[in-house]
Amino acid sequence: MDIQEAVQQVSEAMASVLDIDVIISDADFHIVGDTKKHFKRDVTEVKDTYVIGQVIKTGILQVVSGKDDCEPCLSCMQQASCNLQAMICVPIHHAGTRIGAIGLIAITSASHDKLLENQCNMIEFAERMADLIVSKLREKEAALHLTVAKNQLTSIMNSIDEGIAATDESGSIVYLNSILEDMLGAPNRALIGRTVTDVLDVPCVAALIADGVEFNNVELRAHHAKSEVHALMSGRRVNLENKNAGAIFALKKMEDVYQVINKLTGSPVSTSFDQIIGDSAVMRQLKDTALRVATGSSSILITGESGTGKEVFARAIHYASPRSKSPFIAINCAAMPESLIESELFGYEEGTFTGGIRGGRPGKFQLAHGGTIFLDEIGDMPLHLQPKLLRVLQEKSIEKLGGHKSLAVDVRLIAATNKDLEAMVERGEFREDLFYRINVIPLRIPPLRERPKDTSLLLSNFLDQYSAKLNKKIKGFTADAERALLSYPWRGNVRELANVVEYAINMEPSAYITTNSLPFRVLGKREALTPAKPPPTWRSTEQQMIRSLCDELGTSVAAKRQIAEELGVSLATLYRKLKDMPADAAYGRFRGNTSIGYPQAAWPPR
Repeated sequence: MDIQEAVQQVSEAMASVLDIDVIISDADFHIVGDTKKHFKRDVTEVKDTYVIGQVIKTGILQVVSGKDDCEPCLSCMQQASCNLQAMICVPIHHAGTRIGAIGLIAITSASHDKLLENQCNMIEFAERMADLIVSKLREKEAALHLTVAKNQLTSIMNSIDEGIAATDESGSIVYLNSILEDMLGAPNRALIGRTVTDVLDVPCVAALIADGVEFNNVELRAHHAKSEVHALMSGRRVNLENKNAGAIFALKKMEDVYQVINKLTGSPVSTSFDQIIGDSAVMRQLKDTALRVATGSSSILITGESGTGKEVFARAIHYASPRSKSPFIAINCAAMPESLIESELFGYEEGTFTGGIRGGRPGKFQLAHGGTIFLDEIGDMPLHLQPKLLRVLQEKSIEKLGGHKSLAVDVRLIAATNKDLEAMVERGEFREDLFYRINVIPLRIPPLRERPKDTSLLLSNFLDQYSAKLNKKIKGFTADAERALLSYPWRGNVRELANVVEYAINMEPSAYITTNSLPFRVLGKREALTPAKPPPTWRSTEQQMIRSLCDELGTSVAAKRQIAEELGVSLATLYRKLKDMPADAAYGRFRGNTSIGYPQAAWPPR
């Protein structure tokens, strides 16, 4: 029934050539081809008692020489309405399945004789017609499969996040997906048939169409209708049997590219103000202020000593702001060579300098578009780059190295420094206009020694954090260890405190952190800060610490190097100190072990 029109045409052609009546039925006894001469009334179905019905059921060819010689005809109740004089009926097979039958029916004496006298030729002709019908069915199936495949391909092309265009060998657009329609701001019907170089007017597209020069990730900026296209474009040639069959172009939206880069290079961990440990009055006020200004877009300058958590505050501000779904890009101005910082911040165009990436590279301001850029240690930014940063903040646009176009960027700046920028301004080391531009909202993070109440909270937090990380079951601190930690000045602030707790957890063999597991510098500073109890001499304290470390780490060369590093002395100095220690039975072996590589005759090292 799917090819009924074609089957009817076959039946009419056969009837015209043979001057006989033709009926064709499918396997469900539906008439799909009929020249309607042998029966006096119109019917749409055959019965399984008819000759053609029996051929469909059995698959056996039948030749009927007349009604009187045909059992189905003798028992048929429709004899009076039927003009059949003779009949040849052949089955139709497709893919091993019987799908119908063809009946050639003579309705006159002349056609009766012709049909029976040439029955071999008639049978062969009917079988060829059956093959023709099968071929039509295959064409229909193939067309259906192609339609399904085309619809699937179209759905796939419309579901991906890239704009796709296909051209023929001359460069005319034959297909483009809905993503590219949106990017170009024009409907499909307005673009199909146009030359691709008219739509994407860049040299690399013309080179691909003309000479087959393929390209990857070329940055494209073009204006179409009411939209601006900013994308990375790649082009590939399509070859069919070693002949040019057209080209495929893929365009990735630049904002999507930036999002992917940010996901791969940025930290996936968001930070909230609740995660910032600190319950002192000064910290509560600071967090309240930071939370209040997070909703705005003004520049923020965070000051404070190294290790106080300036970046943590910057992240918390970002994730509490309306920009939280957009990128947070951090860059340390002090950790980057002066020759690279400009290209990192603003990007560069292809060919700007030797060794640059093909197609150029976006800068951090581009990657942070819509979000926040955090410039840590901004006091170390080279003086000659400060005017360019000021221009970005004022005009909300950047210009890549080697480029001539201004690119709009929407970013919020949060800067941080542990330097006195006002003093640097007075000395001419930092631009005054830039200072006022970044210092719209100043936030100062106090050092840990100014908020001793927070030290206990941080110790507890880091104990839980590093115990889980190192898979150690540490329950707490002994009284002496806690007293030492609370009395230490923490010049490295929160970062140093975290370092000490992690070290102690690594060193501690018991369930509680003892003074034996604390770094020497913490104990030394604690003793210096506790004059109420006369401290032992520096030498005896040092020797006690060396003994403790030797017990803990052993006497191998690697252990001694670690002990020396912990004490902040050279390996040779450590051996001199070991030599000066009392040579009792327990510790004589430490100073006598010369396995560090010095020959015995050269001991002690000089």
